[in-house]
Amino acid sequence: MDYRAIETNGQATLFFAGELDMAVGDRVGELLQQYGGRNQSVTVDFQGVSFVDSSGIGSLFFTTKELLARGKQVEIVNVREEILDILSVLGFTEALGITVEKAAESGFDGKPADCI
Repeated sequence: MDYRAIETNGQATLFFAGELDMAVGDRVGELLQQYGGRNQSVTVDFQGVSFVDSSGIGSLFFTTKELLARGKQVEIVNVREEILDILSVLGFTEALGITVEKAAESGFDGKPADCI
């Protein structure tokens, strides 16, 4: 999975591309903790995410839950419809009380700053 991050005025946006699965789930959680630790708000852009499995969702869930408990704001945007369906079935958004937005045209530009 590739990612790039932008930080401005207490707001971090993380753009992910690839598969969020068992192989990278822990690293995604670490990145969310890292950027969430030094910013008040974190937006996770899933435009380039093509697949998620239960391990990846679990890591995302627990890390998001920890950030929310610390008073941080978390938003997940540009989620593909098939991934949004999985999150909905699992009750992800309801359990965390966060916004998850369906994919739009903009998002990951294919130029990762780093790789996981």
